[in-house]
Amino acid sequence: MTGRYTRVAIALPGRVLTALAQGSTGFLLLTLVLATTARTAAAQSGIRDYQNYCAECHGLTGKGDGPSCLTIAMNPPPSDLTQMARKNGGKFPFDVVVDSIDGRKNIPSHARLQMPFLGTTLQKPGQEFTPESDAEVKKRIEAMARFVESIQQQ
Repeated sequence: MTGRYTRVAIALPGRVLTALAQGSTGFLLLTLVLATTARTAAAQSGIRDYQNYCAECHGLTGKGDGPSCLTIAMNPPPSDLTQMARKNGGKFPFDVVVDSIDGRKNIPSHARLQMPFLGTTLQKPGQEFTPESDAEVKKRIEAMARFVESIQQQ
């Protein structure tokens, strides 16, 4: 192989993906692939928290059909998280989802009390609301939002 190669790197939590690309087209294609991989990795890291904190009501697939819906009357019922982008003109409302998961930005009506305030729940015990704890909470909430983004349907 001849020609000039460019190193492309994408930082992920706990690792860095690197690869070599040849030429500008190769560079653009490789950057796109690595960025998609990074987004997928972020979504994957949010799955565990989603399963622990959200799936009971929203269901494993995000359709709003979790097992608690069979035993607890919820008004309003859990929303179908797979339709958020469609209901928002095709664009996933990432910041709105992050704020909703966090729960601390807007203290809404009593209906919100059915959903946990994960911005508080996920704080590190003994280090609540320190910059380090808040940074970890933000990272975990954003990963959950990336997971929700990954299950969007047309």
